[in-house]
Amino acid sequence: MDTTEKNTGGRRPWLRRLAWLAIIWTASVAALGVFSYLLRLFMNAAGLHS
Repeated sequence: MDTTEKNTGGRRPWLRRLAWLAIIWTASVAALGVFSYLLRLFMNAAGLHS
């Protein structure tokens, strides 16, 4: 069994996985920020101020 074919381009899958991780993390942080901003707007509309 020749392993040289499996090792060619070994960096590309790791970079792609790292890119997906960064994209998913950024999207989740942005979604959490939007949710907290909307929650703050609703709380201010209800008369609850911090």
